[in-house]
Amino acid sequence: MSQKDNSKTRKFHKKGSTALALIAIILAIIILAVYLVGIAQRDCNSNKDCPENAYCGTDYECHDFPQQILVKEANYVPASIIFGISLIIAAYVYRGGKIPFVKKKIKNDLEKYN
Repeated sequence: MSQKDNSKTRKFHKKGSTALALIAIILAIIILAVYLVGIAQRDCNSNKDCPENAYCGTDYECHDFPQQILVKEANYVPASIIFGISLIIAAYVYRGGKIPFVKKKIKNDLEKYN
């Protein structure tokens, strides 16, 4: 009796795995179709597909070059000063093992907990 039951469950598992494989194949075909339709609807794939006065954007459409190029000059001096100071403090802490500008009371409290 147990072998007959065992063979029935094997057939059931085979049917289930076949159905699962069929669903996976159908899903893969649908995903491939959506991908291919997306490729077919593109206006351009590279700048060569656009006229001379246009470029291919990330949305795969041709865009005209801007008439005027805007360049904003950035000032990185404050950021570099902060970065430099933090590097100097980090080197000081690494080298000496002491944190500068720390009051002794805070330092003593830290030593109690360590």
